[in-house]
Amino acid sequence: MDRTELRKTNGDVFFEATREAGNSYILVNWVGLQSLETIMMGANQILAMLRQCPAFAILNSNKELIGPWDEGALFLGNTWAPKARLLGVKNFAHVLAPGIYGKRAVQYFLQSAEKHLQVQTFETDQEAAEWLLSA
Repeated sequence: MDRTELRKTNGDVFFEATREAGNSYILVNWVGLQSLETIMMGANQILAMLRQCPAFAILNSNKELIGPWDEGALFLGNTWAPKARLLGVKNFAHVLAPGIYGKRAVQYFLQSAEKHLQVQTFETDQEAAEWLLSA
């Protein structure tokens, strides 16, 4: 199983990505406060994993994300999503953040990402995984 962690300069993990068994999808977990810089770093890590071994789906979990990520949402929808699609991603399961800021930001992402990927939002990782595995 391919697993990656990215850390902030203070040592805190802000991003985790794991290629699930059988290459069924890549599970991404965002942790804590995010900036445009950390989102770009994580997004580029996902693209690197896709270049190494393509996957058809991403389970993007924001259950541990804190605060807004509006700028990152625009970057992900407008820049990252088309690149991910070119690398073979078709389905994107997004687990919503618990706070209002994260739920608002996902609307920015959806407006542009849905042009490139089939996107569904979920409350739990389990619901998202079940959708990806049935798609």
